[in-house]
Amino acid sequence: MLARFAFAPLLGAVQVPAPPEVAIEWAAPKECPDREAVLTAIARRLGRPLTAEEAEVEARVVRDGGRGFTLRLRLSAGERGETREVSDPSCAALADVVAVLVAAAVEPAAGVPEPAPAEAVAPAPEPVPTEAAAPAVAPEPEPSEPLAEPIAPIEPIAPPSEPVPPRRSKGPGGFVRAHGGGEIGAVPRVTGAVGLAGGLLWPRWRLELQGLYVVPQEREVPHVATTVRVALAAGAVHGCARLGRGALEVPVCVGLEAGAMRGEARGPPSGRAAFQGWLGGVLGAGVVWHAGPRLGVWGAVQMALTPVRPRFELSNATSSEELWLPGPVSGRLLLGVEIRLRDPW
Repeated sequence: MLARFAFAPLLGAVQVPAPPEVAIEWAAPKECPDREAVLTAIARRLGRPLTAEEAEVEARVVRDGGRGFTLRLRLSAGERGETREVSDPSCAALADVVAVLVAAAVEPAAGVPEPAPAEAVAPAPEPVPTEAAAPAVAPEPEPSEPLAEPIAPIEPIAPPSEPVPPRRSKGPGGFVRAHGGGEIGAVPRVTGAVGLAGGLLWPRWRLELQGLYVVPQEREVPHVATTVRVALAAGAVHGCARLGRGALEVPVCVGLEAGAMRGEARGPPSGRAAFQGWLGGVLGAGVVWHAGPRLGVWGAVQMALTPVRPRFELSNATSSEELWLPGPVSGRLLLGVEIRLRDPW
């Protein structure tokens, strides 16, 4: 007895770990059932509470104008996954839809209600023989009550045409892109530009590394009878906010660009090629259409502000003649194809 009282504080200090929380996210207007009501409906369908390992559910209900509500559901259960979008005037009906789909995904037979049992029909009593010699006449059977109509079973959920990953990756995704387009301001005339890019993707941010080559163009300098040919190669780091929703992404970017410009004088008199530095900031806005789970079509307008830009001159013993000086602002219109890997968008 004394040992029992001695170990009582130790026994009271032992805590039973709480079971893991069920992975269900439910967001709906105030007039809709809450998360606990949805869990209760799922447990009623299954005949037991749903466990954390059986399914992962993301359900969001929004108002659909004056017509009712729309449910957007993402469901993963084991190797199966699907997305659904259902509309109904009643928000409570959409909560019951979630319960039916989750129960059918976890235990296909659990989501189908059993038909109501028909009431037992009592057998007709057997006729009692009499002493008379007349043949016994069987009594007419009493009419039985009509059987209850069985409830129509719910059709099993067909697997989606494209498998949905059971869980989203919590780490950043990545992408590569090839792009090209037009450029104005860096070299003497409107010209073309090509580039490659790659980087990391977060749900609402992206980090890009870009390389750009501006196709060379020539400019005539009549008073010295010389033509200058200018080209630009640069690299940039961009940080972008990923705006938009659904299949349409709107990246808004700011970055730093550095590179070198090559200028070469041609004609009498001529000079050797020279390289000078290029440094500035880049502002850009674009659009990405997510044409598929991994493929995107990208387009952007960029503006380069270059406080450090080259100045090419033709020098001789007596004087120097300016051949080309880029403006402080240049612009680009670019289009490209983007391949995304593990995009958490």
